[in-house]
Amino acid sequence: MRLPVGAYASILHRASGILFLPVVAAGLVLWRTARTSRAGFHAVGSALTSPAAHILGPLAVWVAAQHLFGGIRYLLLDSDIGFGRARSRSTAAIVIAAALVAAGIAGWLWP
Repeated sequence: MRLPVGAYASILHRASGILFLPVVAAGLVLWRTARTSRAGFHAVGSALTSPAAHILGPLAVWVAAQHLFGGIRYLLLDSDIGFGRARSRSTAAIVIAAALVAAGIAGWLWP
């Protein structure tokens, strides 16, 4: 089944919204653990440099970026900015590409 790029942007926005809750919860747990003691700080530091973190970290950045950029797009569409078939297609593609670029940069910069 072939869908327009706007449909993919909508589906990804919804999926990233669902995945955003565990990402934020994990971030809060890591932040709390790092702030409890010096040993907790070092444990979080070593966890963030593990091989699993090299996959989950950029994935978490993609989730946040996709939801943020998609949300901004929908707010602009609600304000009648970027409305129309051609403009809507281009902004949907820009949102998807920008989230992938953000995840790529995070993967490249991850320690």
